Amino acid sequence: MREMLNSIKEFLSNLKPEVIIQAPSRINLINPLDAVEGDYWMPSMAINGEKNPLSAFFYIKNIGHESRLKVYDIKKRLSTYSFEIIRDEKLLKKSDEIKKQFMGSDKLIYASIDRFFKMSSYFKAMFQKSNIEIGLITSIPLQSGLGGSAAVIIAILYGFSIYFNILNNMNYVKMNEFPINKDIIAEMATKVEDEDLKITAGYADRYVISRGGLSFCSYYGKLHHKKISEEPLATYDRIDTVYGINEIPIIVCYSGVVHESGNIHRTLRKIYLENNPDIIKSYDELAKIAWKSRFAIMCRDWKLLARYFKENTKIMNEVMEKAGFKYGIGLANNILINIIEEHPDVYAAKLTGAGGGGSIFALVNPNKIESILNYWKEKLNELTSNRDKFSLKFPSYPSEITNKLKKAQFFRIRIDKNGVKKL
Repeated sequence: MREMLNSIKEFLSNLKPEVIIQAPSRINLINPLDAVEGDYWMPSMAINGEKNPLSAFFYIKNIGHESRLKVYDIKKRLSTYSFEIIRDEKLLKKSDEIKKQFMGSDKLIYASIDRFFKMSSYFKAMFQKSNIEIGLITSIPLQSGLGGSAAVIIAILYGFSIYFNILNNMNYVKMNEFPINKDIIAEMATKVEDEDLKITAGYADRYVISRGGLSFCSYYGKLHHKKISEEPLATYDRIDTVYGINEIPIIVCYSGVVHESGNIHRTLRKIYLENNPDIIKSYDELAKIAWKSRFAIMCRDWKLLARYFKENTKIMNEVMEKAGFKYGIGLANNILINIIEEHPDVYAAKLTGAGGGGSIFALVNPNKIESILNYWKEKLNELTSNRDKFSLKFPSYPSEITNKLKKAQFFRIRIDKNGVKKL
């Protein structure tokens, strides 16, 4: 069941690194969207897939020569996995060289390093004089709405904090610096995207991936994304441990349609900060659904939780249509929700992430998870392989979307209890 995870672990272990880090992906159970969550609270869940770990992996090893950066891709051949180097480059160390990479393919890596420079003078000194090899592998589909970018950044930040013995270590904290811990790493990760890379993002993904578990998280006071200590840290309440919840019966489908979450967040954030009354009213409704959902989760009342999911979908479709997105949360997303909610043992399905593509998850009868997953695959395959059938079912939707939906991926998932961790 965990053959990909075991293959990744074996491959990385054979490289004999000093540190191997795993950072999970996430889903938002109720989502006032990412970049405006500063006025709200939401339940979110760090996740691993059962067959695909849905995680970013980062390693660091000592080497006796010039520092290197390696990025790998995962290839599946029949029932086995192999790993292919897609980039093997000199690891840049100087600040001016690092900043020039912010538009390149390794921007998440270099922006994370640059942010750590700003946070810790000790890290900067140690990093610049070390001879190391760093490497990155991720099994999270690109731009899938599962927090893949945040997972990469957090894996890197946490990995460096472990390797250089900075995590929760007050010995290296100088005047006007902060100790490095999982909360500060979540804050740093937000700044990497929102401030350094100019990708509009919020705090939700970063805290969930950093801390792990099923949480009810308040982002009160964080709307304006101020500097660390000039606004509150998020309040992260691990409700899985408090309520003894080990699993929620959920299946995830990545639509196969990549999206630029920052573009969607940027549009909605702008409208929200302009105090658009319709948008603010909608977000207030979402906030009520979010706190009500906590009672449904507590009681394991999945059908009641499903009602909140459906309300969430209705409101977010309306919000995004008002914001100028023709198909609301996204053409592919609404198709996937429509076909899976026809199944009698599916309680509801909803978007996770920004929309416009990305991923959907379904809340289902816990005794029918495998059969429902197979049903979803089969129904989608019927529509993508027969355009006439698709047009009959969705007459107002362009049939070209079926080409993208052919790339859909399905995942059984479980709650990740650790957040980012050292393997």
